[in-house]
Amino acid sequence: MIAKIKAALAKKQISLWQIMEIRRQSDQSFLALMERECVRSVDSVIYDVTIYRRRKNVLGLSSFRIASGEEAELDKRLEEALFSANLVSNQPFDLPKTAGKVPPVQIADPSADASCLILFEDRLKAAVAKEKNTRLSAAEFFIDRISSRLINSHGLDLQQQSTMLHTEFILLSKSGGKEKEFISRYTRRFVQDFDLEKEVAESAQFARDATQAALPKTGTFPVLLTEEPLDHLFDPLVAKASARLKYNKMLQAKTGDAVPPGKIKGDAVTLWSNPLLPRSVGSYGFDSYGTAAHRVCLIERGKLKSYLADKRYADYLSVPVTGSLGAVEVAPGSRSYASLLDPKKWGSDRIYHLQAFSAFEPNAITGAFSAEIRAGYEITSKGARPIKGGSVSGVLDEALTDVYLSKEQVQRERVLVPKGVLFRKLTIAGK
Repeated sequence: MIAKIKAALAKKQISLWQIMEIRRQSDQSFLALMERECVRSVDSVIYDVTIYRRRKNVLGLSSFRIASGEEAELDKRLEEALFSANLVSNQPFDLPKTAGKVPPVQIADPSADASCLILFEDRLKAAVAKEKNTRLSAAEFFIDRISSRLINSHGLDLQQQSTMLHTEFILLSKSGGKEKEFISRYTRRFVQDFDLEKEVAESAQFARDATQAALPKTGTFPVLLTEEPLDHLFDPLVAKASARLKYNKMLQAKTGDAVPPGKIKGDAVTLWSNPLLPRSVGSYGFDSYGTAAHRVCLIERGKLKSYLADKRYADYLSVPVTGSLGAVEVAPGSRSYASLLDPKKWGSDRIYHLQAFSAFEPNAITGAFSAEIRAGYEITSKGARPIKGGSVSGVLDEALTDVYLSKEQVQRERVLVPKGVLFRKLTIAGK
């Protein structure tokens, strides 16, 4: 298929082109209650083709996707892409001629295959059976083996293999006439990192807590974030380093600027894009343009150190090519995790320890967030009581000037970050 695509491209007046071939073997199983409902295997090959056409001092570009077996559609889709490219007028840039040395990265597990489905199902059932007042409603598993090949008109030709293991399951817990559910979504690259037992234990506790949970109080309190919200907490800081956002004048931070602006009272953040992080879903050997992976510091002790720039925006801004965002790595902080849980240390009669939300994705541009609380605890001198409902809100530029990070770190799907992040003041809306 690649030969046919290249032959079709050669017949057209195209300045540059790039083809990404993605071969995916996916084994999948689905459970209803504790019984397997369906199992299937899906093999697919897709080609993402991007064409570039120079017109005087501008560069038109367009992309299309075609799957193996759709050869009859190739000429039509190419003509449509050429038409679209003629309507686009971007600043010119070049595709890479070489990638440099592509480093070995642990993103492919040779033991991940269809036989793991039964193993995972049995482990899930056994873990659920150990939990009091908890039952499984439904579950699904995906085991994907992915082979990627990137070629371009300059002769670049790169390949990498990766694996992805994913589950989603729903647990139900009943207590005092109430039944509540908790939905868990979990993705890893390696079988040995697929800790279903831990995930089930935590999710079952969230489901049981939901039957007893009350609304939090309304006010401004210290708030400790752990678990799920850590996945996107630092996205606005990454955005401040984005060459794409700077070029498009959506953000105007300069290297050396304070990130966030203002005087830091707690821990200053140091953050890397690290596509070399072993076993991380965010890691890669080369990015979508073919830039070899390497770890780059974007923010150092609260100051912008470098821009995150793929080949296109590095050319636009005349800055070094860093490649696309890899796994987000944040340096440990100054406090033990245990100390973050003590309200007295923060001059308050209570702190809120929040672990799950309906959705927690701070706005990348403004840093503003407001999220419904799905699971957490109100911690006072009398102990901890589960809470659910209400919301937490704030603006990261303000909140990060008075934040404390734990010394301990945790690796999640795409991040390696402090296990706990305590904000001295966030707004809780409850009762």
